[in-house]
Amino acid sequence: MFKIAQNQITEICNYSYIADKEARSDLVGGYIATENDYTSNFTGALRRITNANSKTGLAATSYVLSPPEERISGCDATIIITSNGHFKVVTFEAKYPRMTKSYYTWDYAQTSTGLSHFSDQLERQKRFSSIHAIFEMFYCKSPYLKQPNFMQNEVSSCVWHKDAITYDNNRSNPNQVWSSKDLEGLLLAGNLSIDKILNEVCICSRGKPQQCFGKIPEMAKEFSIYGNVLHIDTSETERDINNET
Repeated sequence: MFKIAQNQITEICNYSYIADKEARSDLVGGYIATENDYTSNFTGALRRITNANSKTGLAATSYVLSPPEERISGCDATIIITSNGHFKVVTFEAKYPRMTKSYYTWDYAQTSTGLSHFSDQLERQKRFSSIHAIFEMFYCKSPYLKQPNFMQNEVSSCVWHKDAITYDNNRSNPNQVWSSKDLEGLLLAGNLSIDKILNEVCICSRGKPQQCFGKIPEMAKEFSIYGNVLHIDTSETERDINNET
């Protein structure tokens, strides 16, 4: 069964917060230019911090998986957490909205339909929402404690997919291109830091645990997962046994 010890949950949450805080520091310092850069830096930092500091047996591995011909998941990156032969998939779409620049347009119209690209991504995420723990992650370039008052003080601002869908459906023009005001309203309605997101996953209030059936790339392919994939393995005893055989 999928069950993670509390000391491991504490490490996962603490390390994810530090990794996101470090990535934001690099964004503020001008070392990160794009959403993809930030996502890669965040997942890479979480891998390094976990492997260098865990005292509870956590081990992290990164993969970069090529996208399928049809990008059906609507997400940028994935964290797969394994425990006792079971796993949970945590996927997120990353956005860098540059909220301090009033002229910046972070969403855009789909060429084929004229509707919002972000709304389309939210819609595509629905296909996996009954199994995966899905959230939206909004990056912020403001120095710590100088961000807009509706964003997190030190890290990114995260919103569960279900809450983003609800907000989108309640907009005056659902599926139309999102403005900065729309995003401000979404974040004011409630947002979380990454450690709170992963805590809900680890204590099994989000995401559906499933039995492992192969190596991580194989499982990722089964769920049309691509891009940055970080695997966090909590099963120290199982790894030790496997390494001895």
